[in-house]
Amino acid sequence: MADVPQTLALITLAQEYRGDIIRQINRRVTLLKLLRITRGAGQNVAWVAEGDGATAENYSEGADASNFTSDEQDPATLSWGLYRAPFKVTKLAMDAAATSRNPVGNRALLARNMANSAAKLADLVEDDLFNGAGTGTLIAGLDVAIGDTTNTYANIVRGSNAYWQPYVVDPGSATNISIAQIRTDIGQIGENCGESPDIAVCSTGVFNAVANLFDTNRRWNMVNTSRGQIKLDAGYEGIEVDGCMFVKAFKATANQIYYLNSDHAEIQTLPDARVPFEVMDALSADDGYGSVPLDMMFEPLAKTGPLTKGEVLTTVQLKIERPNTCGVRKNVTAA
Repeated sequence: MADVPQTLALITLAQEYRGDIIRQINRRVTLLKLLRITRGAGQNVAWVAEGDGATAENYSEGADASNFTSDEQDPATLSWGLYRAPFKVTKLAMDAAATSRNPVGNRALLARNMANSAAKLADLVEDDLFNGAGTGTLIAGLDVAIGDTTNTYANIVRGSNAYWQPYVVDPGSATNISIAQIRTDIGQIGENCGESPDIAVCSTGVFNAVANLFDTNRRWNMVNTSRGQIKLDAGYEGIEVDGCMFVKAFKATANQIYYLNSDHAEIQTLPDARVPFEVMDALSADDGYGSVPLDMMFEPLAKTGPLTKGEVLTTVQLKIERPNTCGVRKNVTAA
């Protein structure tokens, strides 16, 4: 009789997946973690901007006052940004996953899809926080809010309202960054508005160019912002220059530095009216470095056969209430 060993190819075994599912996707949302998130109200994001208009004068003894003036006020309004991440799961997939021993992360398949969609939704919001066009139901991102001195932001025309203009520097061609340039930027913003930026957000290449300016790169573990103390963990690094913390964000527009004053920059959300505030945070995005409270909601959709359909939604907008406290340096050579 032939000598036939029972090899692995001749036996049937269950496929074992060790541990949980390991995500391989970078959905880090740096700006969403740096800026405070507040709840808005009403049909849009609205505030009142007050510009210079009052006058003061020298007068002669006994002379009557004749020049009466006041500071001007302009309504600033932004439409809400509407964002969602739809998904659907078959009944067979949910049943099979629930009765499978591993991987553990697939047992509650609907919950996993909700969590993944929430993370993807936050990733899209993070992207538009930088380059959202601000038209229709899109976020008015930083490129619109503080990247131009002649456009219209929040329905206020900048060309005729100097107080509404951010600090923007564009040398016209790629230029190496220097400590002197950074100090000039921070100082000029301070002169324009009376306050200095405390956060500078940039791409990895620009961040490395700034870091290379130091013989010994100083790394900081915390960033103090109006949202509180932000921990710089394995996904974040920070370098402080004259009180302004440089933080890298991989979604940031290349070759630019965004100078932000966290006291006047925030993300506003519009809560779902059907859900009490105390349970609004039941669904939050997690980019792998902690949760993001974007007032996300799960909306079940109509069934069409043995499928469970749903979507994760958020209503959100970026609000730069004092653009002159912020600024952008463009055409920065990346390292």
